[in-house]
Amino acid sequence: MLGTDLVYLPEFEKKLKNLELEKIFLSHELAQNKSLESLAGVFAAKEAFFKAIGSKEDWLDVWVEKTAKGQPLIKSTLSQNKKTELSISHSGDYVLAVVIL
Repeated sequence: MLGTDLVYLPEFEKKLKNLELEKIFLSHELAQNKSLESLAGVFAAKEAFFKAIGSKEDWLDVWVEKTAKGQPLIKSTLSQNKKTELSISHSGDYVLAVVIL
């Protein structure tokens, strides 16, 4: 299963002002992703994951961790131990995330 999501940073920045961040991001995600681009990457990864599984669930059931080298990993209580792959890319005003289950 495949899911993708594209985030336009100026729009995402406006949405952040109205979002309750603790309902979307875990504390370690907020601590590890301080820049707008990085946080948008986590957001896009979660959206892409939901698209891959075919339903939108609780945002906090999906999280992004980073390896010691900075590679993003997506984890979830919803993936039922399926192998997951995540790629996040930033370019200009856009952030793209691709998730494969």
